[in-house]
Amino acid sequence: MFSTNLKYLRKKYNMEQLELAYKLGRKSGSTISEWEKGSYTPKIKVLAQIADIFHVDLDDLMNKDLTNSQTKVDKDSLVEQIAETSSLLHISRQAKVYNYAKEQLDEQNSGINEKRSIYVVGTSAAGEPIEYGDFDSEMIQTDVPAKADKAIHIKGDSMEPKIASNSIIFYHEQPTLEIGEIGIFEINGSAVTCKKYYVDYESKKIILKSINPKYEPMYFARDQVRILGKVVF
Repeated sequence: MFSTNLKYLRKKYNMEQLELAYKLGRKSGSTISEWEKGSYTPKIKVLAQIADIFHVDLDDLMNKDLTNSQTKVDKDSLVEQIAETSSLLHISRQAKVYNYAKEQLDEQNSGINEKRSIYVVGTSAAGEPIEYGDFDSEMIQTDVPAKADKAIHIKGDSMEPKIASNSIIFYHEQPTLEIGEIGIFEINGSAVTCKKYYVDYESKKIILKSINPKYEPMYFARDQVRILGKVVF
């Protein structure tokens, strides 16, 4: 059951085997592949990590068929369960539940798009990096994610279907990324591209991957790549 659930959850979260491996502190996706084949099962500590990553109970991960829609809790059922459980609490504990729910709602709402002006710095490739000389900048007013600092035009289909060619995407300026995150990258100080971020710890190279499977990953030395920011949606 574990092998089936692991593969299902990984695909549900649009996560590659290598990305999951990195989250578990491993350098290769081959171990994940073996788990999904059912060759062997990881130790309990690793199983707990996997359950935490995919927000499922460890017992469900090991014993329930998570691919079966009947095991999934729908929104109405979840709301009913929360209300029923809260009603059994003392009033002081109910207040804690309410305050926590309010904090979660405020945090969620902080990410809602807002109408404001934002600087579009130019054009980024979704494929081979585009030279800075191809940039055209402008200021636009549109619905912008709360954490976005700048916007950029995307040229190319290597990040489709998630990011369409000729679309405008937003990014938060920051110098680092987590493994598997989508970012905007400056290459060799003269070009820019949009890709998913990975690191090959053995060769100490940065790997920039496309979502579109027809494009091969690109490998760079660390000093060739500067992270401009993280793409936000």
